[in-house]
Amino acid sequence: MTEPTAPSRPGLRVEAITLVHASGEIDKYTFNTAGLNIIQGVRNSSKTTTLKAIDYCLGKSGSPADALKAAVADEYIEILADLTVNGSPAEIRRSLQHGRQNKVVVNGNEFPVAEFSSRILRELGWPDLSIPKGLHAATATELVPLSFRSVLRHMYRNEDSWTQFADKEQEYLRRAVISFLLGFAPARYNNNDFALAAAQRNLTQAQATEREVHDSTDRAIAAVCENLQLPIARTQQQVDLVREDLQAELDSVHEQRRRLTQEVELLVVEGPSGTTPGYDRTLSGQYERATQELTQAAETVADLEQVLAAHVQSQNTVKAEIARMDRLIASVDVFGSLPVRLCPACEQKIDVHRDHPEGSCYVCMQPVTDDQRRRRGELEQRSLTAEDEDLEEVITRTRRDLDQAKADHQQAQSHHHDLAARLNTDRAASLAPFMSTLEEIAARLAQLQQKLMALPAVDEMIARKAAATEATEQAARRLAHLQRQIDEGPRPGKTPLDRCAVFAERMNEFLDRHREDVWVTSNVTISADDLTFYVGTRPWHQALGAEATVLFFLAYSRALLFLAKDMDGDCPYPGLLMLDNPFQQGIADEVVHGVLRDIAEAARETGSQVISTQAVPVPGPAASIRQIRMQKTYIGESAS
Repeated sequence: MTEPTAPSRPGLRVEAITLVHASGEIDKYTFNTAGLNIIQGVRNSSKTTTLKAIDYCLGKSGSPADALKAAVADEYIEILADLTVNGSPAEIRRSLQHGRQNKVVVNGNEFPVAEFSSRILRELGWPDLSIPKGLHAATATELVPLSFRSVLRHMYRNEDSWTQFADKEQEYLRRAVISFLLGFAPARYNNNDFALAAAQRNLTQAQATEREVHDSTDRAIAAVCENLQLPIARTQQQVDLVREDLQAELDSVHEQRRRLTQEVELLVVEGPSGTTPGYDRTLSGQYERATQELTQAAETVADLEQVLAAHVQSQNTVKAEIARMDRLIASVDVFGSLPVRLCPACEQKIDVHRDHPEGSCYVCMQPVTDDQRRRRGELEQRSLTAEDEDLEEVITRTRRDLDQAKADHQQAQSHHHDLAARLNTDRAASLAPFMSTLEEIAARLAQLQQKLMALPAVDEMIARKAAATEATEQAARRLAHLQRQIDEGPRPGKTPLDRCAVFAERMNEFLDRHREDVWVTSNVTISADDLTFYVGTRPWHQALGAEATVLFFLAYSRALLFLAKDMDGDCPYPGLLMLDNPFQQGIADEVVHGVLRDIAEAARETGSQVISTQAVPVPGPAASIRQIRMQKTYIGESAS
C-alpha cells in the first residue's frame, strides 16, 4: 500500500527529536512518520527518556528534573522536536536551563507553556472545548478546558498507565477524552445541558427568593398598615390610591386649621373703641419694655463685675510692689556692710586693709558717695501706699454700685415674670375655646404625616416584590430559550451509539486473534451514555486480569489508529501513538511481538506513526518497522 504524502496526513507526527548537551554536542533520533518505530536498548539507555522528551516538547509543564529525571536534565540544556502538524512542518524548542523552563518556542515564536494547548489545538483544527467538572452536567458547578495534554495522555501510554486509561485521570475527564476522540464531544459538550441545569438552578433559586420576599414583604406591609390604621395595600396601584386619599385628607385638615387661625387673629384685633373685651393689648408692650429693662440690668451687673475684678487685680499688683520695696530696703541694710573679698572681674583676693585715700574705694581708688538707695526705696514705697489707698476707695464705691445694680436686676426680673404670667393668663383665657380644636387638628396632622412618611417604605417593599418577580420571570425566559436552542440544535451525522459500536468492533477485531492465549472469550462493548467499556456484561476493570488488561489497552491504542478511517474523517485524528514498554504484567514476549507486528501493519495501512520502546530484542525485520538502537547507558538515576 502506498504511503500517503505528508500534506495529506491529518494529525501529529514526530520526525526527529534532538537533545543538546551543555558542551554543544547533540543526540538526534529520527523516526518514520508512517509505521512503527521501536526504540530498543538495555536498561538506563534513555529509551523512556526519549518519549518523555517528546512529551516535554508537547507542552508538559513543571521542571525538567520532574519530567525527565535529574540525571538527564543535568546532562542536556535544550530539546528540539521536529514535527508535522496536519502535514505542515513545525519546530518546537524547550530549554532545560533555569529561568526559561516555562517557555515554549514554536517556529521561533516564544510563549508561555500554559498557552501551548490552545495553540496546538488550533493548529490541528481540533475543537477547543470546555467540559463540566463532574460526571453529570446537571450537577456540575464549574467548567474546565479539555486540553491537548488530556488527549495526549491517551495517545502516549507511559509505563504507569498500562492498568488504566491514563495515569491519574479522573472519570469525567476520561469520558470527555474518549468522546472527543470518537468525534461527538462537540455535540455532547456544547454545554447546553450544563447551561440548562444552571438556568434551572437559577430559576429554582429565584422562585424560592420570590416566595420568601413576597411572604416577608406581605407580612411587613400588613403590620405597618395595621399599626397606622391604613388599608392594606399589596400593589403599587393600591399604595398610590392610599397616598391620594391621605394627601386629600391632609389638605382638608390644613384648610380647617387655617380657618381657625383666622378666627383667632380676628379675636385679638382692636375694635372701634380701641380695646377688645377680655383682652389687654398693652400687656405685650409692657412685656417688651420689661424685657429690655431686664436685659439692661443684666448688662450693668456684668459690666460692674468686670470693673470690680479689674480694680481688685490692680490693688493686688500695688500690694505686691509695696512688699517688694520692703524687701529691697531690707537688703540694702544687709549688703551694705559686707566687705569685698574677691574681684568680680579677675577673681583675685582683695585686702580690705590695703592703703587707699580717705573717702575712696579701696578696690578702684575712685571717690565714694553716700548710698541713696534706701531713700529712693522709701519714696517709691510711699507713692505705692497712696495708690493702694485710692484703689481701696474705688473698690468700695464699685461694690456699692454693684449691689445696687443686682437689686435693680432682681426687681426687673420679678416684674418681667409677673407680666409674662399675666400675658399667658390673658391669652389662655382668650384662646381657651379654640385650644381643644387646635390640639385635635395638630394631632390629626401628625397622624396623617406619619402615615404619609410610612408609604415610601411600603413602596420599597413592593419594589422588592416586583424585582423578585422580574428575576424569576427572567430566569424562566432564559431556561425556555436554552430549551428551544437544544430542541432546535443540529443533529450529528453519526450517532454516539454508532461511533462507540464501530470503535468496539475495531478493538474486537484485534482481540479475536488472541482468544487462545491471553484474551478472554467475551467481546468489548462501549456504553454511549457514560462511555464505560464492558467485557461481556462487566466493566473491563472487573472482568480482566493483569495480562488481559495489557492486551485490552493495546487493542484500544491500535483502534485509535483507525479513527479517521472508521469515522469518515469526522473526528480529531491523532495520527501519533507512543507506547512505553508494552512488555507488561508478565505477558509473553512472543505475544507482544505479534501485537507489535499487528500494530505496525495498522500504522502502515492508516499512515499513522507509532513509537514504542522495549528492552527485549526486536522481532524479525518488517518493512513497516524501524529500529532505533540506543547506544549510551546512563549511570545513576533510571533513564530507561
